[in-house]
Amino acid sequence: MIKQLFSDFQLLPQISEKLVEAGFTEPTEIQERAIPLLLSKERVDFHGQAQTGTGKTLAFGLPLLHRIDKDLKVAQALVVAPTRELAGQIADSLTPYAQSIGISLCTIYGGVPMDNQVRSLKRGTQLIIGTPGRINDHLNRKTLQLNQLKTLVLDEADIMLDMGFREEVDEILNYAPTEREIWLFSATVKTGIQALMREHMRNTVTVSASKNQVGSLTTKQYYCVVPSPFRIEALGRFIEAAPDFYGFIFCQTKILTSEVADQLVRRGYSVGALHGDMSQAQRNSVIKKFKDREYSIVVATDVAGRGIDIQDLTHVVNFSLPDDFESYIHRTGRTGRAGKDGTAITFVGKHQLRDVKTIERKFNITIEPLQVPTQEELVKGCLAKASTYLVSLEKLKLDHKETEPIMALMSQFDAQQLSGMLAQILHEKFLAPIVKESKLDSKIDSNSSSYHNQSVDPSLQELMFFVGTDDGVSQDDVVAHLIENSSLSRDTIVKIRMIRKRTFVHVPFQSAPALMDAVKNTTLAGRKMFGRVVEPLPFGREQRPERSFSRPRNGGGRRHERIVRH
Repeated sequence: MIKQLFSDFQLLPQISEKLVEAGFTEPTEIQERAIPLLLSKERVDFHGQAQTGTGKTLAFGLPLLHRIDKDLKVAQALVVAPTRELAGQIADSLTPYAQSIGISLCTIYGGVPMDNQVRSLKRGTQLIIGTPGRINDHLNRKTLQLNQLKTLVLDEADIMLDMGFREEVDEILNYAPTEREIWLFSATVKTGIQALMREHMRNTVTVSASKNQVGSLTTKQYYCVVPSPFRIEALGRFIEAAPDFYGFIFCQTKILTSEVADQLVRRGYSVGALHGDMSQAQRNSVIKKFKDREYSIVVATDVAGRGIDIQDLTHVVNFSLPDDFESYIHRTGRTGRAGKDGTAITFVGKHQLRDVKTIERKFNITIEPLQVPTQEELVKGCLAKASTYLVSLEKLKLDHKETEPIMALMSQFDAQQLSGMLAQILHEKFLAPIVKESKLDSKIDSNSSSYHNQSVDPSLQELMFFVGTDDGVSQDDVVAHLIENSSLSRDTIVKIRMIRKRTFVHVPFQSAPALMDAVKNTTLAGRKMFGRVVEPLPFGREQRPERSFSRPRNGGGRRHERIVRH
């Protein structure tokens, strides 16, 4: 089969030139199937199914620009995206092509003042890209008129419905003319997508990219059986074993996201976190640092990580299986884009192996088993980092005057001594951070005795207090405060652990209520010291239970991790 080129499509010359300038010659599969169809039909309701990162923006964006009359200064096309980040990325991608043919576009989304958006709309912007909530705000205020809308695009529609935007989408469609066309793009086809299409679309033409293959062909997908208590250690090993690690870590809850990020920061990694409790300014800061490589890792919840398009990610790690199959595809689809290699690793419990097989069958993909890297593999990864570091030093061009004092100092030692010193420096910089304990290898072996015999002391109760290292207090400060404000002795505090914003203490079960009551009205470092009971979860689960897709899991299991009782 002869591969099509962009030059084979009936595109405007200005747009073709911009594609060449951007280095685009061959369309992706979804572009090859969608663009000719959308260009050739005068009006069509269209559903394009393709994974995130396969070029959907140009697949709908280029035909969309051909639909717009540049002499008519009204809103003619509307693209609805689930998140601000995705709306911005779509606008960035389409702006060069729109400008080349004299079409105006603007973005409208929340988290920023409406004034500039209103001014753009009043000027007669022809292509609007925005999020459901802010689009409806403008429609209700009548600052956006859709009476001459030709085409409405719903991008990442499955994510949009997952985020609860069905009502907002319905409202937008009610404002649009009856004869408008709808182009819907999604990575998956859920019940909600089918219902939306039945209600609002007619004679829909559906195109699927890689119908028998969901997921990037260049992404290697693995699962790793790791008991929940040892996943941080396992994660650290995978990161250490990959010298160029640049990726997302997906967690199920906001609390777990913060804790995993905190633990990785303590291990010396450059890490950011994304979750629902963050302001838009905080989100933007994290995303910018991630794109600029100030962060090599971002730990995120599903919702917080959606709509963020980061290029050249090497890894995606699922700290646990997501709640549904489609989320697995969305997560792992963030790496291995544009023909580049990527790695997706998912931590699972033994009881979830059937779920892995189900995902393989459902999406016709292969998820291979993977072992946690050994000490030897960690050393190999660290030596690769050291080699890269030495090469970078060799390339530095320093002025002779800058190096003269150092060279004078080095002249006091012979070559053998200098070699030994350099080896020590490299060891401290690259090898010393590796965890030296060999115990982890047996702990994460699902057949080992430690896997089955680990248990929480039933005589102890874990309590959580909302004060941590970020508040400038130490473990001794917390212990002293608890003792001074209660009748308990120092020996009562059996164990204490602090992270950035929380402190966890273990006390005898019978002492927990009295301690919580004694300190609930006190403050430490400006924080109210009301405590919460942390209940252990069944073995192999996280902050909320990891459910099995195949069947419900009833009873049984060890109790290792925690759930906070409010």
